[in-house]
Amino acid sequence: MSRCAVLLRGINVGRNNRLAMADLREVLEGVGCRDVTTYLQSGNALVDADPEGLAARVEAALPLPVRVVVVPAAGLAAAVAGCPWREHAEAAPKLVHVTYLDRDPAPQDLAPLVGVHGDDELVAGLRVLWSRYTSSSLDSPLNKVLGRAGLDVVMTARNWTTATRLAELASG
Repeated sequence: MSRCAVLLRGINVGRNNRLAMADLREVLEGVGCRDVTTYLQSGNALVDADPEGLAARVEAALPLPVRVVVVPAAGLAAAVAGCPWREHAEAAPKLVHVTYLDRDPAPQDLAPLVGVHGDDELVAGLRVLWSRYTSSSLDSPLNKVLGRAGLDVVMTARNWTTATRLAELASG
């Protein structure tokens, strides 16, 4: 067993895919997770569990068709430590996002995405993407490119505030 984050993609956004965190905790405990805690209402949980196959077990047990990314505590810490825009992230935490990936995409698929898109920028790391937005992620050309990317990986993004808090909580 190790400490890891279980991150659900796209729940409790607007009226879609509503899931109470109490229900999420119950699902996680039902698939063998221990010491389950949730953070916010957006599908962030920290658990003690064997991460091998955990995403598939959680997806199968959820009452919604939601994708899951499992990130070990060390991966959460590395995502925060590796951010290329640390000062910008701390000054404007809603404008820097960390996207966690279930595995690394093929380099040839990722290459066209890395770099500047309009005024926004994307940098890739190991099983993580960092996005820096100038004004908003909602209408960003970067998000349009990411949405059409077809990377064949499960990915879910969190803003800098959430990313840093998850890393802190996972470290104890």
